Amino acid sequence: MNMKKLIYTFIAAVLVLAACKKDLSALSNKALGTGSIFRSQLPDRFVMQTVSEDRQFTAQDSLTALGLMSSNNLSANGYLFYAYQYYNALNENNQMALYQIAIAEQIRNDLPVFFQDINFAFENGKLNQPPPPYMADNISLDNNPTLSLQRLRDSFIKADNYAEGHNISIQDSILVAQLGYYNTNIDFSNLPANFIKAWYVHPKNSDWPKGYFRDDNGSAFNFSPLTRNPPYYP
Repeated sequence: MNMKKLIYTFIAAVLVLAACKKDLSALSNKALGTGSIFRSQLPDRFVMQTVSEDRQFTAQDSLTALGLMSSNNLSANGYLFYAYQYYNALNENNQMALYQIAIAEQIRNDLPVFFQDINFAFENGKLNQPPPPYMADNISLDNNPTLSLQRLRDSFIKADNYAEGHNISIQDSILVAQLGYYNTNIDFSNLPANFIKAWYVHPKNSDWPKGYFRDDNGSAFNFSPLTRNPPYYP
């Protein structure tokens, strides 16, 4: 083989390797999708509807809730109010009374406490039931994430691909991740609270599919797909 043929052979080999590398890169990018993930610093409740579907939670509602807490000597620290409703009804003495209900998400160390929202019910401006249990006061964890957003995104895509009734191309979606605390004993009232750091993840501008993932290892412990109703418990 002369030098000219050798050079042509070498160039051809380089082009073949480049083409293979390009194909592998394309396959890898296709698997990852065109989507992304970002961390939201605002509690998800900031954008949620109130208990009543026919009205939004307003700044005046927030002031009303805070005023009720103050007039009843209740601290509003660690609570983010996101819903308020009121109505008139007969009380147990058959007298017309004003009932007010304010709902708050618990915030500890600047992180939300998932699934432990607090209802404060008032009758004529007075708390008409004992203050609810403050289960989130014993959180000793920090508020720093362990899991990378990329690994969290990979876990979400894997869980969704497993749980969906059909492919919804979740890998091409923009995902929103929120770090918070989750009580693993929330369904066992006879057990003390056991808080872990966890992520709540869902697509931007949509509540479904959604899932909760451990911050320490990225495993899903509660996932609800878009196209199949039963929750997914891996």
